[in-house]
Amino acid sequence: MTPDLAPILIAAADHGNSAAVEQAPSAAEPWLMLSVQVGVGLLVLSILLCLWRMIRGPHLADRVLAGDTMAMLVAGLVIVLAIKLDSALFYDAAIVVSVLGFASTVAFAQYIGARQKASDDPLTAELENQPGLIATPDELERRAGK
Repeated sequence: MTPDLAPILIAAADHGNSAAVEQAPSAAEPWLMLSVQVGVGLLVLSILLCLWRMIRGPHLADRVLAGDTMAMLVAGLVIVLAIKLDSALFYDAAIVVSVLGFASTVAFAQYIGARQKASDDPLTAELENQPGLIATPDELERRAGK
C-alpha cells in the first residue's frame, strides 16, 4: 500500500471523524425537515386514535388490531425521527418494535381463538358478545338457573 492512500483510507473508515468529509447542505434539506415534522405530527395523531380505539373497544379483536397498528406506527415514528436526527442507530430499534408488535398480535390471536373454542355453551357465547361485560362462573350458573 502506498503512503499516499493510507490517510485517505483511514479518514474514510473513521465514522466519528466528521472533519474528514464535510457535506454542504442541500437545497432539499428544508423540505425534508418540513416533511419530517408533518410526518411526526400525523404519526402521533394516528397513535392517539389507535389508543382511543384500544380503550373504547368494543370487542377484543378491535383492541388487538389497534395495538398492532400502534406498534407499526411507533416503528414508523422511530424511523422518521432517525431521519430527522440523521442517525442509523434507530433503525434497529424500529425493527425490534416491529417484531415485538407482530409477536404480540400472534399471541393475542391465539388467545382469541382459544377463547372462542371455550365458549361452546350458548349462554357463555351470548355473554361474551356483549361489550364490556365480564361474567364469573357463579354469575353464569345463577343466570342459567333463572
